[in-house]
Amino acid sequence: MDIAKSKNHIIQYVIYTYGLFILLLLALGAIATILLHGTPFVMKWLTAITAWTPTYVFLLMFKKLYPGKTVKSFYKNAFKEKVNVRLLATIFIIQIIIFASSVFIVSARNNVSFISMLDFSFYTLMSALFFTLIQGATGEESGWRGYLLPAINKKYGIARSSLIVSIIWSFWHTPIWFLETGYSGAVLFRYIIVFVICITSLGFVMGVCYQRCKNLFVPIFIHFTFNFLGEMFKGSRMDLVTWYAVFYFVTATGFFLWNKNSYVFLKTRQMDDKNINLQYKKININII
Repeated sequence: MDIAKSKNHIIQYVIYTYGLFILLLLALGAIATILLHGTPFVMKWLTAITAWTPTYVFLLMFKKLYPGKTVKSFYKNAFKEKVNVRLLATIFIIQIIIFASSVFIVSARNNVSFISMLDFSFYTLMSALFFTLIQGATGEESGWRGYLLPAINKKYGIARSSLIVSIIWSFWHTPIWFLETGYSGAVLFRYIIVFVICITSLGFVMGVCYQRCKNLFVPIFIHFTFNFLGEMFKGSRMDLVTWYAVFYFVTATGFFLWNKNSYVFLKTRQMDDKNINLQYKKININII
């Protein structure tokens, strides 16, 4: 597939994913609110259905994105690499530490006990487990990290492509900022800033980890852990995301510095240099 066509497909995918997400939220949101009274249980199902938008668009565009291939072969290839258990365990521990640290700071600033900010009841755990399994982690990653990240990585390398995809991913949540948070004015503006920093940083870490272990289970697991832990928190979303933004930004910076001279980054740099040389040769041939 030539570069121009691949670029057009990337742009189309992003536009269609944004557009379909907005349409589904408005249409299903109206049904859920007017006909089903917008109960928490109903809204969880709304979130689950709309969270799969990146995959819906990916499947609808599949023949165009991967001509000559099948969906079955794509997923078989996406999960065929051996999972790096050490890497997965490390990032899991980091996420636990980030969550615990954020909750501790929030509880201290609000003069309440750490445990009072958490809900580990059986219903909450089971509900969080079920809905987290069928929402963002499994619904989004086929599109964001399964297709979009490798597609952009062909041109920009893993560092820049992870950053680009993460920014696209964070702003894809724009409708939720206005429809679900209940924030407005300066408070909403602050929430948007910390949310973008948090999700962009998380996405960068996911991109680097996925590049190190080319198994789609890795970003799905990281995404799942992030969402699941958030369901245990009973306090202000603003407070949690604010400290998440700080800690995940530090983590993303650490991952970048740790991997800066590693095989993962060196390989993508060599790919960039190779692409530049090929383009240079092509220009020379055309001139001759």
